[in-house]
Order: sequence, then C-alpha cells, then structure tokens
Amino acid sequence: MEEQEHQQSTDQTEPELLYHYTDQKGLLGILDSKSIWATHFRYLNDTSEGRIVFSTALDELNSRVNSDAMMLTFGMQPIKRSKKIECEDEEIFSQGVAMLTWVTSPDVFVTSFSEKGDSLSQWRAYSGRSGGYSIGFRLDYLREVGRNFLGGRSVALAQGAEALLRCIYYNKREETALKDEVERMVTAYIGEAAEMAKLPMVEGIQGFRTPAALAIRHFLNLGTRSAITKDDGFREEAEWRLAFLLRHNPADIDIEVRPGSSMPIPYLAVPLSYEGMDRPISIDDIIVGPCPHPSEAAKSVELLLARSGFRGVRVKNSQIPYRSW
Repeated sequence: MEEQEHQQSTDQTEPELLYHYTDQKGLLGILDSKSIWATHFRYLNDTSEGRIVFSTALDELNSRVNSDAMMLTFGMQPIKRSKKIECEDEEIFSQGVAMLTWVTSPDVFVTSFSEKGDSLSQWRAYSGRSGGYSIGFRLDYLREVGRNFLGGRSVALAQGAEALLRCIYYNKREETALKDEVERMVTAYIGEAAEMAKLPMVEGIQGFRTPAALAIRHFLNLGTRSAITKDDGFREEAEWRLAFLLRHNPADIDIEVRPGSSMPIPYLAVPLSYEGMDRPISIDDIIVGPCPHPSEAAKSVELLLARSGFRGVRVKNSQIPYRSW
C-alpha cells in the first residue's frame, strides 16, 4: 500500500487545473485586486513546515562527528559512530551546520493550490459562516504568473527559476529517499572540504574553497525541498504551491501584513496580470462550497465576475453534502 501511494505521488500526470480555496473575503479580494496572496510558510497550519528537511540533514551531519572533544565543543551527546566518511575538522562541521541552517530557513512565501476542486477536508477549513470558494486556475497559467513574479525580483529564487511546485508528502518511503539524498550530499561536502583544506592558499580563489562556500553549493537544493515537504497527514490536500524563497532582505519586495487569529501574518501580493502578459487572467472554474442557499450564492458569484470583467468562467456548486451552519 505504501509503495502504491508513493507511485501515485510521483508518477501521476500533471492536472489541467489547480484550485485555490478561500473564503468570501478572499474571493472578493482576488477578483478586485487581480492578485493572490502568498503567505509566509511559518504561519501556515502545518507546524512541521520547513523543519523536516533541516532535521534530517542536521542529524546526518551530527552522525559524522568522530571525536568526543568535538561533541563536547558543540554540546552534543555521544552517539554511535558512523561507518561513513567522518568529519574531523571543527570548522568544516560548524560551517556545514551554519550553511545548512541558512539554506533551509529562508523567508518562504507560498500560495497553496489543490488538484481537487471539491474536497471535503478543504470545505471544512474554508466553509465558515461566510462560505467557501474554490477557484480553478490552469496550471500553465500559474507557471507564467510565478515566472513573472520571480523575474521581476532578483531576491526571489526557486528551483530552476520555476515557482510552481508539487508538494512532497513525507511517508516512510520519502523518508528513506531523503535520508539517502542527504547522506550523499554530506559525504560529498565533507570529502571535498577536507581535500580543499590540504591545498595551499591561492589569492583570489580561496573564497571558493572555504567550507562555507562548499556547504552552500552542496546543500543549496535543500532549500526548495524544505519549502515543499509536508507531513504525510496532509496528503489528502494534494497540494501544489507557488513558492518564493527569499535569500536577501525581504523588505526589498514589499512584504505586507494582515491580521491573524493570534498574530500578524506576513504575505506577498502576487499579481495575476501584468504588462505584456499575452493572455487575460485565466480563471476557468469557481466552485461554491456547501452553504444554506447554493443557487443564490452561485448567482452572486456570476454577478461579481461580470462586474469585475471576467468572462467565460464556469460557476457551479459543490456536490458534497456537508453542512457547517
């Protein structure tokens, strides 16, 4: 069963549409502002966000320490010795930890989408007293939106300059795959850093040989992996993300803040249209979540779309018999 789930998560074809769930206020805001919010991932509902990949890699680095003196220096408990390549240099270890922390804990802002447009778990989250809505966007259109946002901001990075990414759900198989990948990275980093330390210093190129520079090069891809790896308990959401990883001063790109239930929530306003775009804002569907008056709710969405200049959008009601009122 577990292997089947992994195959489904990695082998399935890309969906034509992705759905963004929101409440009434969110729907009005998206249609009026022609933009969508990307929220800082530390403020999402998954408390493990951004921690799974870092913890796995840190455990691997810790397992390579081969001296009790180094363990004492870094406040570590004695552990069973690794049979893999070990780290004997305090600077190589400390810089590895520092750069691993840096690449896996940038300011990451995400907008969440689901492959499922009519999902009970999502309606439970968004069908409050004001009603929930599922907005269907074409996948290729969202890619274009992400590329435009990245292209206009040199501080925003994503893997291969691609912002739209499918989430990875951390089950037993994914845990094994991640540990194998991290083991190879750590081995390569320690080995190369140890070899570089033996070479004579050469003015002008020494900066490229430092443990910090080598660690960044070996660990950099873990930043994106960290931004899209989620606990397996969230698998039902079938989530994709527009993910923006900020590695410089976030203030450079106009972060905004909205009220949250217990604290202010930082976010980015991502434009859904821009000068030079070769197509209009591409909304294909809006599904009205379970509510007491479905026909009236659908009609009001149709009028809202017409007022906002949207044409050809299919508006339909959820088929799930869920009652939240």
